Amino acid sequence: MALQWLDPSSELRILLCLHDVHNVHSTINFMEISRGASDPGILVYLTDMVELTDQIASTLVQEGRDTVTVTDKDVTQMRDQITTAVQAYVEENGDGITLKRMLALSKFNGMAKDICNLAEDLMISLVILPFHKNQCANGTLDGGNPGFRHVNRKVIITNQHPLKEKKNPKVKKNFLFSY
Repeated sequence: MALQWLDPSSELRILLCLHDVHNVHSTINFMEISRGASDPGILVYLTDMVELTDQIASTLVQEGRDTVTVTDKDVTQMRDQITTAVQAYVEENGDGITLKRMLALSKFNGMAKDICNLAEDLMISLVILPFHKNQCANGTLDGGNPGFRHVNRKVIITNQHPLKEKKNPKVKKNFLFSY
């Protein structure tokens, strides 16, 4: 469902994606400007986008039929840092923010589909994808990660933008994507 058709008295559901710790400040800023009144508040699914490499795949531990735990030191350390920083913000200033942690762990070719499926399953109204480039100290942008650029483009292309719904009223996926 697109934002303009949301009931203002209902909770706003956001899938807020991150690549790494560099995205934490913009994540916190986005939550700050999006939270509105504490009732109904916002539900933020903070989602780490991690490329499934052979090294990471070798550290996966099957814990159940549908549960896998990532034990890769770099991934767990990154997730802990992100969780600590964002949770500290929510505890201090997060009146009206409900935070849930997610992980999109897949090869770049399948990550866009995973994000779209996650958004649909969780009935997300707004998906935020981080830009694939980072700002350097001198203000310029680095070369970026072509894999994340591919994911961003594929997510946007795969799903119809809400403004296009008038042209195709049969579209079921109406998320607003931004990056």
